[in-house]
Amino acid sequence: MTILYIILLIIFFYSIFLMILKSKIILLEKDIIKYFYLRNNLIPSIYEVTKNKFVKHNDIFNEILKLKKIDFLEKKIWTNIYNIIHTQKLIHNELDFIFKITNKHLKLNKNNKFLYIRDTLIEKSNEIWTKMKLYKIITKKLNFLIFIKNITIIWFLIPIKKIEEL
Repeated sequence: MTILYIILLIIFFYSIFLMILKSKIILLEKDIIKYFYLRNNLIPSIYEVTKNKFVKHNDIFNEILKLKKIDFLEKKIWTNIYNIIHTQKLIHNELDFIFKITNKHLKLNKNNKFLYIRDTLIEKSNEIWTKMKLYKIITKKLNFLIFIKNITIIWFLIPIKKIEEL
């Protein structure tokens, strides 16, 4: 009889731990998305600060403005984290392209507004990267625990599915 209680207690704490990990993942997803939007809200500022510096300014920013529209739609219509991350990777690549161009422009690199926006953008990107690493670690742990749950009898008692890893 005590063995049964011990097993039930283990199952109880195991399920609570799984639920806690699942909730952490949900909170991390929200945090990641929040930092993506904070970073992307700086794009119009970059556009305005660099407006008079480049001859083909609109051509340089054309793709990132299209991606910003997609990003805005994803914000309004909740899509899954994987679609959002895909769009954000494309935005990140375009930002890299823009920064490669702006780094060649000496006057722009002395502009305090531009430097502030660039540093803030880099800071937000670093925060995103930190959250993404944590997300991957917790997702792997959760998926491993779900795997263990699925090869034991506990799978019947705790209905939690694996989370797709990034």
